[in-house]
Amino acid sequence: MTTTAERQMELTLPMVADIEIAAARAAGNLARELGMSSEKIDEMTHAIIEACINAREHSGCADNRIYLRFVGTSQGDGSRIDVWVTDHGRGFDPAEARSRRPAPGVSHKRGRGLQLIEAHMDEVSISTSSGGGTTIHMVKYEKKES
Repeated sequence: MTTTAERQMELTLPMVADIEIAAARAAGNLARELGMSSEKIDEMTHAIIEACINAREHSGCADNRIYLRFVGTSQGDGSRIDVWVTDHGRGFDPAEARSRRPAPGVSHKRGRGLQLIEAHMDEVSISTSSGGGTTIHMVKYEKKES
């Protein structure tokens, strides 16, 4: 029988410069507690930073808050961290945002947030609606070596 250990954390953070670092540190601490490798933690925290920056810069929400939820699970075959980053802003069209990505090889310092999130996480889903806000759900896995 496999035992499961679960840890949960919820944060409500103000939309101020560099607040994404606090979110990334909290998630990183949880991931370390579950035994995730530093490589997986770095990838996950980079994605969280991008998601928080996107919420802060693009959501247009009136309450100026980012809502985060982390659920970490450790089982016999490895660890999993689920991350939800939510804002109560105006929402957006993910397909339209992806269509504006800079072409590969083109020097451009902005506009790659969703691309980085999707590259660093194992699963990503976005739920968004006009006036209803946006939630990005991301999952990172760490499989134990056999």
